[in-house]
Amino acid sequence: MRAALDSTLAYLTERRKSEERLFDDLRYVQNGARQLYQQHLGRLEPQQSARRFDRLFPLQADGTRRSADMLFDGGLDPDGIDVGGIGSFMADGGALTVEEKRELYAAYLVLRDMGPIMRARLNNLYFFTPSNRMVMYAPDREDRLSYYRHEAPASFSFQHEEFAQISTSSANPDALTRCTGLRSLITDRTNTRLSSACLTPVDVNGRRQGAWGSSITVADDLQASVRNALTGMSNAILDRHGALIAHPRLTQAGASEAATEVAEELGIARVMAFIGESGQDSGVIPTPVNGNYVVFARIAGPDWIFLSLVPKEAASQYAGKSAGVFLLIGVLAVLAQVLLLASLMYRWVVRPTLRLTQAASMNASLSIDDLTLRKDEIGELARALAERDQRDAERMSELAAASASAEAANAAKSHFLAMMSHELRTPLNAIIGYTEILREDAGDEGYDVTDHDRVLVAARRLLHLINEILDLSKVESGRMVLHIQNTDVGDVAREAVDAVRPQAEANGNRVVLEVQPGLPLVRTDDFKLGQCLLNLLSNASKFTKGGVISLRVSARSDKVVFEIADTGIGIPADKLETLFEPFVQAESSTTRTFGGTGLGLAITRRMAQLMGGDVSVRSEIGKGSVFTLTIAAESATNVEPELEAAK
Repeated sequence: MRAALDSTLAYLTERRKSEERLFDDLRYVQNGARQLYQQHLGRLEPQQSARRFDRLFPLQADGTRRSADMLFDGGLDPDGIDVGGIGSFMADGGALTVEEKRELYAAYLVLRDMGPIMRARLNNLYFFTPSNRMVMYAPDREDRLSYYRHEAPASFSFQHEEFAQISTSSANPDALTRCTGLRSLITDRTNTRLSSACLTPVDVNGRRQGAWGSSITVADDLQASVRNALTGMSNAILDRHGALIAHPRLTQAGASEAATEVAEELGIARVMAFIGESGQDSGVIPTPVNGNYVVFARIAGPDWIFLSLVPKEAASQYAGKSAGVFLLIGVLAVLAQVLLLASLMYRWVVRPTLRLTQAASMNASLSIDDLTLRKDEIGELARALAERDQRDAERMSELAAASASAEAANAAKSHFLAMMSHELRTPLNAIIGYTEILREDAGDEGYDVTDHDRVLVAARRLLHLINEILDLSKVESGRMVLHIQNTDVGDVAREAVDAVRPQAEANGNRVVLEVQPGLPLVRTDDFKLGQCLLNLLSNASKFTKGGVISLRVSARSDKVVFEIADTGIGIPADKLETLFEPFVQAESSTTRTFGGTGLGLAITRRMAQLMGGDVSVRSEIGKGSVFTLTIAAESATNVEPELEAAK
């Protein structure tokens, strides 16, 4: 009899190792997801990530955020990648910050990239946070994740569930992989679909952001672990509290009802009492429990207990036979084959697949040349990835060449325009001069001078446009120079305000000037400073009707600051980034209504930078704008010498 129990213990010990390897694989996948998640967080730009997150997980009428149907049904995401099988529920979706959106978008990218490759091993993978927000990859779920995507109420919370409790910093400070006991799926209202969840928490910068998890169901995974028992015996799995997790009599349809009944028949309470008192990880209970000898071994990963139940009659019959040694040899041979197969699977499938996953997610080949030589599906995938990287490299090379060509063309254009200043302005100045003479003569003789005025207005506008283009080109080509002298910035501000006042008052605006008392003289180019202020004040006057335009001058640290505020029409937030680009207006309708070339702000910023400062803006539609111009409070640095004599 003892030989039978010892043989069973040897068998169970090896089975325990096999089960532990399964959980090692699960832990390996979840640790890989955790590492990839942190890599995504390190490279994602917050604002762009938040915009993409809003498209994929739109805000619902009940205040939650749920995944767009395309993410489960199949389609292309903002990166042009095919996705499917992804669903989500996020409570209090309107309160999400830009940073929280970036974190959840990073989790989505991990599921998108790793999910399809891990599908053969794990049929689900999910990420959840302590704030009742979850993103899940489970393409084979019969319910199509409908509960999370559509049915869950806005008040739905899973923080009381065991899987969330064992993932907290207080319960799991070292962020180790932990597994729950047997429980019903959250989405199963009939309490018949039982599963266990294994979780790996995620800490970033000392903060518990959430956890990666996978569910293992009784019908799909755990039953396979107990189905193959030795002849005449049966297997079972208990969680660390003694709850029955797997047994041949636990089926999908009646697992919940059968668990309590089977536990009583097997005497699980007595089994757990003995294991607890012995303190052993494996062993044999010396006396039968409800007619069975019980052999046990603890599974380290999820902290479960594997049982092999040997009926008393079978043990007695075994004691009268001498076949125990042969049985043990056969079991060990089978185990050796299983171990060899597992090793080969890890070497030839799991490890290469994880390498490909990392290479694909990081958009780099990461030395997968050896995989491209394989003749199987892994090799085909590796070759496809290598071809993609080669195409990307060729495109980057083409883009670099095109960018260099465009920069060279732009430099040639700027140099040409700067050199052509005399040839462009001299004929136009002649037109203006002779038109003024003709107008004066016509006026003296009593003729109508309306046409002369139209020619003068058009010519002066053209001259102003040419001057703006030439100023911009001089800055870009390095031919714009500063004429540094001691400057009273208060006087420059007053002159600019006086110059713009007629334009402002024509639109019903009031102009206010505030100069900080005691400002020192500044070493700068007073003409270019005045031109910058005039450009900004003219813009404020143009886009403000019946309002207030103010100019405040002050000194801060080593800068002189000019704040030009207006109560005008304002600028859309999505246009602020391109506002200082040449030939750009905030809206196409703005050009039609107010005119302008879009060069004034571009020239102003470049001149400000030349004077050791910059120009920035903040604005709100319907409430106005504030432009802030800064210049260095001392001599400008890195001033290029003038390349040619003034003409």
